[in-house]
Parts: sequence; C-alpha cells; structure tokens
Amino acid sequence: MDYIYKVLESDMELLAAALSEVQVSVVLKDGTEEVLEPGGQIRAYTAKSVRIRGLSYSRDVHEFRILPAEPR
Repeated sequence: MDYIYKVLESDMELLAAALSEVQVSVVLKDGTEEVLEPGGQIRAYTAKSVRIRGLSYSRDVHEFRILPAEPR
C-alpha cells in the first residue's frame, strides 16, 4: 500500500498543523523510515525543535509528517 503524506518543513506549516490539531508522525531523516512517534498533536515548536506528547524532537534530525484524513 502506498502512503501519501505531507512533510512539514516551514514554521508556517508547523503552525497550521498545531492550530488544526492534526496527527503528526515523527520519522528519522536518515533514510531508515523508522517511525519514532506514530501520531500526536504538535504542542509547541521552535526554530530547533518540535514538541509532541511531551517529547521534543530536533528539526535537524527528524521529519514531521501528516497523513491525509481517511474518507468517511
């Protein structure tokens, strides 16, 4: 099954995701596709990190993705 997702890169995209309270997954950028956080809402972000479920993830090391909502 192919997954289509949106990678959040800019401050504007992170802000929009935080305000809309979408589920964001966290993946390492090293190419292993290892999912560290399967889904949580962004609670805070800075130029260096993003906080999801009480944990801070480095923006340099991690990729933040949102999956499209499933049809109802």
